Amino acid sequence: MARRQDECPPGSLAWRQYEVKLVSGRTVIFGFSLADPNHKTMAELKRRHHATYLGLVVVLDDPESMEEIVLWFRQATALTLMSQNGDVMIGEEAQALLPRYFTVFFDEIKDIAPDLAGVLLAPVPRTGAKNLH
Repeated sequence: MARRQDECPPGSLAWRQYEVKLVSGRTVIFGFSLADPNHKTMAELKRRHHATYLGLVVVLDDPESMEEIVLWFRQATALTLMSQNGDVMIGEEAQALLPRYFTVFFDEIKDIAPDLAGVLLAPVPRTGAKNLH
């Protein structure tokens, strides 16, 4: 179920969601969180991945079912996506739009994470790579 726009998930400092109409006509919801670096679990994940920032991306293909929950983390040279099961299962159509919505999210949270506002992202290559540069 989609969270309200102002309802942060546990361990998060910020949450935004965007309803996106795909070229196919299907509508998905992208949800982005920014992790609270003082939250015990988030701090451990941040340390383990040598990340400057991290959070979650949630892709809902309709309000009742979840397509994917993915951890994102910002390292020195890349924004990396990591799924719980190892394979990011976000459809190609939605995946192609993720860089645009990461940029929007980072701009909206620039007051609490100013370093993210300048991150430049390119679409994920179709080679199966999981990094957004």
